[in-house]
Amino acid sequence: MAKISGGGSEDIANNIKQIRLKLGYKRVDVAEQLNISVSTIAKYETGSRIPDIDTIIQLSEVLHTNVNNLIFK
Repeated sequence: MAKISGGGSEDIANNIKQIRLKLGYKRVDVAEQLNISVSTIAKYETGSRIPDIDTIIQLSEVLHTNVNNLIFK
């Protein structure tokens, strides 16, 4: 059976931040679109908090990417 790599909190955190920066978005831009606090976005990007699946789906829409790009390396 093939092993799936990625999907850990570090991967998700790094992916959110890298995609956001690539798009030129500030944390406040993403936070406002999701109606959450900037500190919550910061926690997602540092891995101190993991977004639930609904938030990951919303993040994928705001960041113009698919869910797999947020979850996996």
